[in-house]
Amino acid sequence: MLQPIPNETEQPTPAEVRQESAPGPAPLIDAGWRAGRKLAQARMQRGWSLDEVAERIRVRREFLEALEDMNMKLLPGRAYALAFLRSYVRELGLDERAIVDQFQEESALTREDASRQIRAPASKPRRDRPWMAAAVLVALSAGFVVWRAVQRTDEPAAVTEAIAPDASNVAAAAPASLAEEARVVEIRALAQAQLEARGPDGTVFFYRTLQPGDVYRPDPSPGWTLHARDGGAFELYVNGAPAGLLGTAGMPVLGRPIDNVQPLTQAQLSPPRS
Repeated sequence: MLQPIPNETEQPTPAEVRQESAPGPAPLIDAGWRAGRKLAQARMQRGWSLDEVAERIRVRREFLEALEDMNMKLLPGRAYALAFLRSYVRELGLDERAIVDQFQEESALTREDASRQIRAPASKPRRDRPWMAAAVLVALSAGFVVWRAVQRTDEPAAVTEAIAPDASNVAAAAPASLAEEARVVEIRALAQAQLEARGPDGTVFFYRTLQPGDVYRPDPSPGWTLHARDGGAFELYVNGAPAGLLGTAGMPVLGRPIDNVQPLTQAQLSPPRS
């Protein structure tokens, strides 16, 4: 009886497959380099481009480039940034714990992790009111002037001259401060999309996927910025008045200042006449 001819081509064992797919020797890295430079140098020593690494670990090229540049403004929040960083470090064959710890120490991720500041959308920080201090000073000055007037009854005009200018300054300053205090900025989601709000130092205070109809009220203080992957997914309002879209539909928004958001004018609201 004829016996089947064995296949002369031997199949590789799982161990051999792992050995072939494993990365080459560990890259030569200078311990004095910053974490981002270590990533870039390790990638170049392996002869990989950013596009090749992005295809291998399924992370967008611009995020890998932001990790190498340590540009936290281009990364979508701390949780995503750390996940991308760990995948990148493992693919390069570097010491994952050492690189991740160094990266956090040298970037804005440390401030976010150390502060643990999570702010509810409806909450606002206590703001300074310089006009109140000015009012106290004016009141003290007025009291001193009145006391001097009682002591020197022969100079009544001096009391009026001293009080009148300071009182007018307080009256002019108080409405402006109250108007600023009452400013409320709202971001309303028109579609499901991610929104991020950062403080003046880059700390991420809000990062969430909003559903259509959700409303977020950020802190309108100077230095606060908004970030989104789709600027057309959010509509802005200031004290209930429409202020247009966060950005261009389909385009990302990186660092739009919240304190610069202004309501649309009547001309912008009126449709163009044909």
